[in-house]
Amino acid sequence: MQNVLIGTNNKGKLKEYKFFLSGFFNIITPADLGIDFNVAETGTTYEENSLLKLEFLRSKNLNMAILCDDSGLEIESLNSEPGVFSARYAGEDCSDKDNINKVLANLKGKKDRKAKFVCVISFFWDKFSSYPKLFRGECHGSILENESGDSGFGYDPIFYYENLSKTFANLSEDEKNKVSHRAMAMKEMFSILNF
Repeated sequence: MQNVLIGTNNKGKLKEYKFFLSGFFNIITPADLGIDFNVAETGTTYEENSLLKLEFLRSKNLNMAILCDDSGLEIESLNSEPGVFSARYAGEDCSDKDNINKVLANLKGKKDRKAKFVCVISFFWDKFSSYPKLFRGECHGSILENESGDSGFGYDPIFYYENLSKTFANLSEDEKNKVSHRAMAMKEMFSILNF
């Protein structure tokens, strides 16, 4: 089976990519290859940051498919914050809980709590193309006033998905992987690349 290198140190993301890709690829991580995967996300868009990570791994001449992503939460009444700063919204070494607390504090008293998750995947495999391809997915919902649920990661406990009347952290793995922003980006990738 062909290897694919998933460019992330995030265990939650890695678990989701294994769900999507394990039937097609043998999943490899930078840690498996002894690569210190710590790329400065200096881009102003998800596309730019996803490609920064991809190009870092492409420069290693690894002769395998590579997939990276950048994703984030955008809240309408906060001018689309935290956006590309989602992972470090409360500071460079902050926890998921720190980020959630900052979002809830900034939303205090606001009636408009509409939000969306965005994921942009960059994928390179010379079998398909000589240059990287980008795929984007979005999932719309709203932000609760309090956390609910123990599954998922990141902002999942406060992101309420109306269609299933649950937060992402209350969804099963199967449920989340059918509707999430990452699932939507993967569906676009599968349809375009004819997996």
